[in-house]
Amino acid sequence: MSTTDSTTRSARKAAAAARTGAPEWLDDCIAGDAKARRAFQDELGPSIYGFPTKIYGVDEAQAADFYVYVFERDRIFHRLRTFEGRNRIQFRTFLSFYVLKALFVEWQRTHKEIRTVSLATPLGGGDDEGGTLEDVLPDPASAAPAPAAAGPEATLLVAGLEPEERLDLKLLSLVEQDLTPEDVRLLARLSGRSVRDTPAAVAEVQDGLRAKDAKATQLRDELDSTWGWIHVRSQDPQETRESLRLLGPVDSERRRRLEERRVELETALAKRTRQRERLVREIEAYKVTTPYKDIARLRGQAVGTVCSRIFRLRKRLLEAFGEVAEVEAS
Repeated sequence: MSTTDSTTRSARKAAAAARTGAPEWLDDCIAGDAKARRAFQDELGPSIYGFPTKIYGVDEAQAADFYVYVFERDRIFHRLRTFEGRNRIQFRTFLSFYVLKALFVEWQRTHKEIRTVSLATPLGGGDDEGGTLEDVLPDPASAAPAPAAAGPEATLLVAGLEPEERLDLKLLSLVEQDLTPEDVRLLARLSGRSVRDTPAAVAEVQDGLRAKDAKATQLRDELDSTWGWIHVRSQDPQETRESLRLLGPVDSERRRRLEERRVELETALAKRTRQRERLVREIEAYKVTTPYKDIARLRGQAVGTVCSRIFRLRKRLLEAFGEVAEVEAS
């Protein structure tokens, strides 16, 4: 280590010591020291991961999303700059009830519900415009382009990872990937299980993921059925209104039957539209990737430690893919 680096590190420790109760590595974390940040995540990762579940009752998938949000763009370290240990407040208390609480509220604002409009809404706002929103919107099943297959650059990036990092990628997608004998031996060594017991533990997690995948498929089938019903019946209320308009204001049994049918159709269409919107939300929230708690159980580690590992791996891959994209564009 150079004299300049040693002096800088000493200055950081002295600045941190001036803050009552601050860990000596805090200023190294704020300054972007990778080793200090890794130690920070290993020590405090479980508390950060568990914070939204314990305090706000969110599920584990959301807790993992919050964990990623906290560390993205160094949000947590920007907030920790303000820690001064005033009034003898402990660092962990400051972290939980000032930093994480503020970040949770900020994160929640990014999940505001988007106001929806019924597909049966007449274009132009009138009853006789001759069309609805559903007529001009594409089927969501055909609107999104198919994802591009991974190129040779992506394969090389994955091949360049450490064995444990490649294992983490496979553990994240156990519903689609089986472990090789080498993966099983590595996982057995990490978890302390025998090589004979490890495949059974993996199979148990895979069975749960496949059940979730089957449920997601069922939801998509239900969405297709609901969309088809809306597509077929969306014009019926408008046609009934047109029949009423042609019938005129005459008070007759036919008019009363048409009015009843119009109400029934509009009610049914509104119900199906709400059903479709609910299914879309459920499908979007369905994650078939392996939950961090299951990866932690397979690896024999704390959930927070796994969160830290996956976060660092995700960041590394994103940076690497970004560099590949820049090279291809040049």
